[in-house]
Amino acid sequence: MLLLSGCGGKTVDGKSIAASTSISNISADTLYDQLSKGTSGKNALFSYVLDQLIDQKFPATDDMKKNAEDTYNQVLNSYTQQYGDEDTAKKQLETALKSSGSYKSIDDYKKRLVYSMQYAEMMKSYIKKHFNTVFDDYYKIANPRKVSIIAVSAADPTNPTADEKANLKEVQDLLKEGQDFGTVAKKYSTDTNTKDAKGSLGIVDSTSSLSDTYGTDVQSKATELKSGETSDVITGSSAFYILHCDTTDKETIKKELKSVDINSPLITYDNYLVYIVFNSYKINYNDKTIKNTLQSFIKEQLKKRSDERKDS
Repeated sequence: MLLLSGCGGKTVDGKSIAASTSISNISADTLYDQLSKGTSGKNALFSYVLDQLIDQKFPATDDMKKNAEDTYNQVLNSYTQQYGDEDTAKKQLETALKSSGSYKSIDDYKKRLVYSMQYAEMMKSYIKKHFNTVFDDYYKIANPRKVSIIAVSAADPTNPTADEKANLKEVQDLLKEGQDFGTVAKKYSTDTNTKDAKGSLGIVDSTSSLSDTYGTDVQSKATELKSGETSDVITGSSAFYILHCDTTDKETIKKELKSVDINSPLITYDNYLVYIVFNSYKINYNDKTIKNTLQSFIKEQLKKRSDERKDS
């Protein structure tokens, strides 16, 4: 049960605190001020209440804090390699975090890393309990499939060297002869991310971010291929790519996603799912204004979700 009121008894800097989360304190003045600012204010208010719900139901664990620290150290190590010493790296990292507009400091970054894990635990808990319903929607909306890739490096794919052309032709000839795509990928692909997995990209869907690594043409082609189909050569910025759709079979994909780990696409495919998850908790509000505002806002979001699915 989550109790919210305009005056929780706690004060900070002379202001009554209506809610406290692992990320921030929210004053009563701030809460009521947010109510008068339209959709953005309502969204901020929803975030405040969601934060408190998550803090109470899915508190931060030592493992989460350790994972956050490990993630931070990996980022810091990358900056240290770039800037030469740790002190300079920390200053540059903090500047980058502040410039992003999402973080106030390195400590804030770490807190939000932990919070993202708490959030994922909440989503996982719901998805596991309602797996069939969520997966059916995911399969319909996100167009998932298992895809594999072969990359043939080229310094300038628009003007490949004779050796680069020969490497690409060798791969094409092997595939035309009917050799297994995964076997060819393991032996000839230059993509270090997938080579050892026989070129497998795993499950790819309409929300995947393949374009970040391979370009927009690879992203769009990956979700167009039919099961068992191999693409023509796709010219990237630093390589030629060939894609193969291993399967679009619903039961195969469902079985693979059944475990629902923190990296599951079921957690992130639907921006509206969080409102459904939120509604699955019984919440008591001491303040009717906050209750009515939030319930109205959530209803609006779920209507948008419904309308988008009618149009798709």
